[in-house]
Amino acid sequence: MISTLEEVALHQQNIEKIELLGQLCPKLRILYLQNNLIGKIQNLHKLKELEYLNMAVNNVSKLQNLQRCESLKKLDLTINFISKSGLLTLESLRANIHLEELYLLGNPCTDWHGYRQYVVAKLPQLKKLDGQAIKPSERIAAQQVLPELEAALLAELRAEGVDVEAAGEVEDDSLYDETGAAVAEVPETGYLDEKGELVRPWCAATRILEHREQEAANLEAEEKKRAGAAKPSLDSGPPRPQRHEAFPEIADTDRLYQKNEGKWEFSLEEAPDGGSLILEVAVGRFLDTSLIQTDLQPTFVRLLIKGKLLQLLLPCEVRPDAAKAQRNMTTGQLVIAMPKEDPSKPVTDVAKLRPKVPGTSGTASGYPAPSTSASSTLAGCVSRYGESGAAPAVAIGGGRGVRVPGMAVGTTNGAGNGSGDFTIKEVRRAAVKAVTGGEEDGDDPPDL
Repeated sequence: MISTLEEVALHQQNIEKIELLGQLCPKLRILYLQNNLIGKIQNLHKLKELEYLNMAVNNVSKLQNLQRCESLKKLDLTINFISKSGLLTLESLRANIHLEELYLLGNPCTDWHGYRQYVVAKLPQLKKLDGQAIKPSERIAAQQVLPELEAALLAELRAEGVDVEAAGEVEDDSLYDETGAAVAEVPETGYLDEKGELVRPWCAATRILEHREQEAANLEAEEKKRAGAAKPSLDSGPPRPQRHEAFPEIADTDRLYQKNEGKWEFSLEEAPDGGSLILEVAVGRFLDTSLIQTDLQPTFVRLLIKGKLLQLLLPCEVRPDAAKAQRNMTTGQLVIAMPKEDPSKPVTDVAKLRPKVPGTSGTASGYPAPSTSASSTLAGCVSRYGESGAAPAVAIGGGRGVRVPGMAVGTTNGAGNGSGDFTIKEVRRAAVKAVTGGEEDGDDPPDL
């Protein structure tokens, strides 16, 4: 919104310097700065569309830095401090070819006897001076006496001890290039005083130098801060894992590692009959099942729980297309039964097993062998408990690791062929009653 403003009123704000207006409001057409403490016209060179500038009742002593305001039509400098020597800076306003009105009432220069004729002759584009129209006859007469007025003005100033050349010098934002940006090289304006300290006069070049020095110091401090934040301290613990929106991609050449970013309690055991592996994960009873994703492959299983990855290498190959996953109705425990590819082959890589009770053989108790028929296969997404009272099923992506979105209930599509595309098969109410035995607690998971 600021960048599109065309009119701004900042009168009676005790402003001492004009800053940022040219950068923040390049579209300004009308600018009110009257009744402030501004001692210098500056930093307006980017206002190419400025038509009216009101700086009445300020501390301005020279007419300068308005050469690039090419659209300026009206300039009000009533009650400022433009002295008789300040009339030498009128020449800078010749660049403002559209300037029609100028107000200098209340300035010391108006006390000079040739003030009006001098201004009218110096600025032929003016149509009004101090609210009075300039007639053609007045302009012709002023042009005729201009040489005499210039000579008289210079003589009076020299008699008063004024440095005429210094009084006539004006700034035209020469420290800026055509785009309005500061030039690359700015000469040093300071000098060393008696104490050996650098002293700089307050000018546009000094402001640019100090700004660049401060900017370099800020960049250096920011780099140190960034380097300190990247360096781990002794008090800081391990970095927190980043939440995943989906399973990380695994390349063929990548080496798989065991991961438990969510620090979930889990167990991985062999079923009592030796025909499958049983994975139990304590995800909590109040965890929404929509926050759980599964990815089962022949040699590893991955779970994405609340964006935290649980990745486990399996001690033997399993059949993803015949696996089942369910949650306990009471505790919310997630149980995944994964049939082995070769049920007759015992598990030899026991280091990858994680028994519920440390020091045991790693064999699960109380889990019947899962059915390998297509009609009892469960896949898809984790669902809430249905009206039938059955324990919910959890998504199992098999074969190629495809995870099926949605909540379909029906038969499998190509189960057992390793395609990885599945739908949910509803768990029967009778199977749940057989496991719970009519008791209320239901600690054990339903029939697998």
